[in-house]
Amino acid sequence: MIAHVALPIPITKTFSYTVPSLWQPYIKPFVRVLVPFTNRRLTGYVVGIEEEDDKNLKEIHDIIDIIPLIDHTMASLCEWASRYYITPIGMVLKYAIPASLQPDRYLLIHKQKGGSIKLEGISLNRACKLYKKETIFKYLEEGAIELRDIFTGEPFFAPLIQSTGTTEPEHVLFIGPVQSRLEYYLTHISKAFKEGGNVLMMLPDYSMTGTYFYNLLNKEFPGRVYWYGTAIKSKARMATYFHARHGKGMVILGNKNCVFLPIAHNSLIIVERHEEDDYRNEEGFRFNAGQVALQRAAIENIPVIAGSASASVELFNRVKNGKFKIIERPLTPFKEYHEIVTKKYRSPFGAIPEEFIDTVKSGVERKERIAIFTPRRDYSSLIQCLDCRKILRCHVCEGIVSYQKKKDGILCSSCNTLSPYARKCPYCGSAFLRFSHIGVEYIEGLLKEHFKDYLVMGVTAETSKEVMRFFEKHKETIPLILVGTHTLSKLYGIKVERLILFGWEELLKIAGYRAEEKSFHILTNLLDALTPQELYIFMDKKAAINTAPFFNMKAFYEAELRKREEASFPPYGRIFLIEVEKKHSLSGAAIIKKIMEEEGIKDNIIGPVVQKKKRLKWKIIVRGKGERLTQALFRLYDLPGVRIEADPLSI
Repeated sequence: MIAHVALPIPITKTFSYTVPSLWQPYIKPFVRVLVPFTNRRLTGYVVGIEEEDDKNLKEIHDIIDIIPLIDHTMASLCEWASRYYITPIGMVLKYAIPASLQPDRYLLIHKQKGGSIKLEGISLNRACKLYKKETIFKYLEEGAIELRDIFTGEPFFAPLIQSTGTTEPEHVLFIGPVQSRLEYYLTHISKAFKEGGNVLMMLPDYSMTGTYFYNLLNKEFPGRVYWYGTAIKSKARMATYFHARHGKGMVILGNKNCVFLPIAHNSLIIVERHEEDDYRNEEGFRFNAGQVALQRAAIENIPVIAGSASASVELFNRVKNGKFKIIERPLTPFKEYHEIVTKKYRSPFGAIPEEFIDTVKSGVERKERIAIFTPRRDYSSLIQCLDCRKILRCHVCEGIVSYQKKKDGILCSSCNTLSPYARKCPYCGSAFLRFSHIGVEYIEGLLKEHFKDYLVMGVTAETSKEVMRFFEKHKETIPLILVGTHTLSKLYGIKVERLILFGWEELLKIAGYRAEEKSFHILTNLLDALTPQELYIFMDKKAAINTAPFFNMKAFYEAELRKREEASFPPYGRIFLIEVEKKHSLSGAAIIKKIMEEEGIKDNIIGPVVQKKKRLKWKIIVRGKGERLTQALFRLYDLPGVRIEADPLSI
């Protein structure tokens, strides 16, 4: 017997291994196996089986799973994701069936007719250590033992996805305030429960949005709400895994990981804030879980509810094409709007206009809760020598570096290398350095100095858990100043009187072709989450923009879609960012261009082609769609050191 195995490496082909006779009765599609590869052993995934044999092939060392952990439905989703995101299937399966998924630790053996009393009540993991694994497998195959998980007490068998959806499910885009969205979700979750179905609800994060929705849903449906993801402990995650395989009338909450979770009787998928970048996985298999959730619903033939205060352009386009029904509810209006355009006041430590301090001061004098948004996190995102005029760059890849005051280090925006801050120019040795493009860390420190008796807190992804613990402890309304990035827009239930946007217009310079959409999402979601009575937008005179289009949702979407269509950008076309990194001087870019020319699609390359110093790294942007382009991009994995990102956040 031959097993075709996909390995979790950036190579498109699968590898064939012969199956030893003792494992042949138990080899099944989608089980994990341990196989030899070069001079090491890797965990692979069986994607095909042949009854023939080939003595020239290497043997499979071991079978990891006694029962497949995904079924044909999830396998189909993995195959789609592999093609859509131009990623070898082995890397996709590694994400869908991670190494942390270890059901054998939570499965107990129950003796059946003909089984050994010695095995009764011990875990499968322990049994395989005490006795030979093949012996336990044989007992299970013969029906001498049965496996039941410790959480539900139900028998463990291969997952069978049963859709309770209608023949033509209706998909809904609900645009409105969070309270209206929640009420709409509750209505449809209750309906799913009455029909014996389960609900998968996607959330952009665990600590803030996840906590908010978990608490509210658990209050409405006590004991029927579960979270699945790496943010919780392994045992709790496995409890959700087993309940999802067997139960009915449950809500499964999660972020990226849960989109591939087998769920019995899944009847509805809810995607909260589909537009959020938090749904993107940036390590290994690069994908957007919100987008994959839509495809999962199509495979399972069940409805989708996508809810947000500001939907993604892609979803709005689906409404335009008749694929989604739209429901709109108005956001809570603010009472005052102030737009302040100032000139920059420069110093060696950045720039904060006096008008900004005066605006904060007036709120402090009235003991208000104040939220300040700024797009950058670090103390300074640009460091320049005042003598030689050079901008400080990373010593590894020459990317732009930022200064983090709490760590007293400089962080590279490209390769994430953190280095000690030397307090002098690495090029000329001068100690006169200017910090600009200031962020949360700078503004937080400045306000703490100016308003020593007022509570000032930084709100970023890194501090989100600390912030949530504070508000859980202090239920009463405490006057304070919150300084944060877009993470502020996830502070549901924390109302403020005054919202200040500082540097918001700079998003148009740093967010690529999605810049205006990103700016619109941040503004709208901040208003939705914090419900301020007063809105202040500070802009630099040289970079000031017309803010009116950002307050007209319908006009904004229509204008954005027109621009995307003219440029053949998503959702009207696909964009792929190709990175090739090599240690020798052979031009990776030339090889990529050669492959593109052989496929007859060289015109799809729109550039730029960038070669980094010290480490030879090339970046190429490819635009287009279709099977020919897909085949050409998969061929690039024949080159070592290739990374491909589909529909990157910015170019």
